[in-house]
Parts: sequence; C-alpha cells; structure tokens
Amino acid sequence: MRKIAIIGSGTSGMLCALALQQQHYEVVVYSERNAEDWLRRSAPTGTAYLYDSTIQIERVLGIEHWQDSAFHGDGVFLDFMPTAGAETLVMKGLFQSSLGAAIDIRMRVHRWMNDFEAAGGKIEIGAVDLEGLNQISASNDLTLLAVGKGEAGQVVPRDAARSVYDKPQRNLCMVIVEGVENVAGDRCDYIPVKFNFFADAGEYFWVPYTHKSGKHTWCVLWEPKPGKYLDRFGEVSNAEEAWDVSRKVIKEFAPYEYPFIKDMEPVADDPYCWLKGRFPPTVRQACGRTASGGLVVPIGDTAMAFDPIGGQGGNCAQKNTWHWAQAIVARGAEPFTEAWAEEQWEEFWVKHGWASWTFNNILLEPLTEAGGIILDYAARDRVFADTAFIGNFHAPGNFFPWFEDPEAAKNKIALYQRRQTAT
Repeated sequence: MRKIAIIGSGTSGMLCALALQQQHYEVVVYSERNAEDWLRRSAPTGTAYLYDSTIQIERVLGIEHWQDSAFHGDGVFLDFMPTAGAETLVMKGLFQSSLGAAIDIRMRVHRWMNDFEAAGGKIEIGAVDLEGLNQISASNDLTLLAVGKGEAGQVVPRDAARSVYDKPQRNLCMVIVEGVENVAGDRCDYIPVKFNFFADAGEYFWVPYTHKSGKHTWCVLWEPKPGKYLDRFGEVSNAEEAWDVSRKVIKEFAPYEYPFIKDMEPVADDPYCWLKGRFPPTVRQACGRTASGGLVVPIGDTAMAFDPIGGQGGNCAQKNTWHWAQAIVARGAEPFTEAWAEEQWEEFWVKHGWASWTFNNILLEPLTEAGGIILDYAARDRVFADTAFIGNFHAPGNFFPWFEDPEAAKNKIALYQRRQTAT
C-alpha cells in the first residue's frame, strides 16, 4: 500500500485525503487544527463560491452533503462605474447552473475530517516545521502540501514568470452578515452574486453564503485598491467594526444599495465571522525537495493562490486537487519523480490553470478595450450575458481569445448576433 502524507487540513487537503482513501491509499493528514477547532474556533478562509461543475467533484466522491440546504446563487448582478457617483453600467446574467453555492469551509472541513477518521484515516495534530516536513517526506512515497504559510510552505518555490504579481493587488476584508433574503432588493428577481466595481478604487461583492450554523447569510467581501477611497478597513479588529465600516462605505459610495442592506448585522454567536488580510496572487512550481530528498507537491490553493476578484480561486483549487488525486492513482506502482510532477502540473496548467489565472488577473487591471466591448454588449443583451459571459464563469477557457482581443470580441458578438437571427 502506497503511503501519502498531506500537510494541511483545509478543503483541498481533506478532499484529496478522502479521494485517496477511497482508492485504498494509506493517507496521513497533518493539521494544526482538529475538527472541532475548525468548526468552533476558526475564521473562514474566504467566500469560495463553487460552481455546480466544481461541486460535481464532491458528488462523484460521495462527500457533498449540503446541496438541499444550501443558499444557492443564480447568477451575477453587476453595477460598474468609472468612479463613485458616475453613471452606472448595470449587467445581469445567469450562471450555467443555479446549483452552485458558497458553503462555510468550517462546516465542510469538520464533516470531512470526522468522516476520514471514521473510515480509518489518521490525522496528526500539530504544526509542521521544516524538520518535521523532512522526516514526513522521508517516510512516505509522496508528500502533498495543502498549506502555504509557515516553514513547510517555503519548500516549493514561487513560479516568478507565471505569478505575474510580486505584491498584493488589493487589501481584503470580509464579514458574514444576516438579515435580508436578497441584498439587491427589488432590483433583481433572482439570488445574485452581487458585484460592485469602481474602476478607480476597487470592488466589493455580496456572496450568498451558507453559514456553518445552516443559516442563509451573505458574505460581503471588500477588495479596495491600496490607498483609494474604498480602502477604509485597515484598523478594523472584529466583525462588528468590519460591518460598521462596510455600512458607512456603502451608504457613501453605493447609495443605490444601502436601503436593502442597512439593517443587516454580523451573524449572531460567531465572533469569527470576519477576516482581513492581503497577499500577492501566487503560482508555485510543480514541486520541491526536502533536505532528505523527499518530493513535495503543492495542491489546491497552495499551488495557485488567486485574488478573489474573479471567483476562480476555490474552483481552480478543487479542480487542481482532483487532478492530482487522479494522477496519483493513475501512477500505480511507478515512482513519484520530479519529471512526473512537472508533467502533471503542465497538463493541469494547459487544461485549467492558465485560463483561470489569466481571466482573474485581467479583472485586477483597468478594463481592457476587449473587456469594455464585451461588458457593454452584455449589459444590453441579457441572453448574451447568460450564455456567453456569466454563463462561462465556471469554464474560463471559453473566454479566450475574445476576452483579451478587441477584434475577437467584436467577432464573438457578431457571430452571436448571426446565430440569434438564424434562430
């Protein structure tokens, strides 16, 4: 029986552990937190709205337990403006499927850790430093890195060419609040992921969110550009302060939205329902080696850490984790080598990674000519928004080349119009 070590017990670590356990691998997960720590004494690590096609991975493994009770989103509702107070471009569009959802990571990990142990899996609680990682990698056939912080995260280098950015592009703050069914009120007749883009200052988003308590809540995620007028969250130290600043900023710069959200409050009895921070979007290399020569492969959002702006991070992380789980099984009894790791990483990059990364990074930059053409037309043609724009968020490869090439964007719209006329 081949032995696999997984460093980190977030969603990527536990999904991979369960997938390999089902294939009869001897898997040990190393975690700083136990299941109860995750559920009761941890902040969520992000919003992670997963599209239906991503959640399908969990269904295949039989580890999706929240579909019937989750707070599902139907699509996107966007208010876009060059600056606060300017004329607003409004766009609505539906996702490819309305079965996507943002499920509190704390609830998912708690369930998966308990299920993994109940099926005979082993979880070692405690921090893993470089020496610990060295010993772990020496005694296992393969070590998977599912945590980017701490000493262990230093083993796999950053890929400077693919990472693009060497510093954070946004200051981040999120808080989970409750009190309304639809943050867009009567402006939208479906449950949206609500986007608010201020081209000169940053963005904020409302994500329908299934809290660990089972409540249907909303996660408001702020992404101000450093030093710009939305950047007001540097001094907040708890959920109440984060929400107080949120409400004031919305009232000042998004008065169209304030009446619908003004009476909301942070989720009761959850002091951890908020988070702030900043990090550079990062792509790591395919693998690293410990002092003992053990191979370490990054998976999930340790392999690719996205800025949240384009809704690609959690989805790409789950696809990446699934790719590695399948690759490990397909390897059979053959040794896990650097050449194998690099081949698998390139295969994933071509199939999923590059498109998710490129699309997401385009949204971090000033609106391109091609993006402006697409956005303007999608705002005027709801069917185009549904089928060609928002409907492709789950599969960003479908955005290219027309999302970055003005002539390709015009041709895409013209082709769409001809097809509409023909039908």
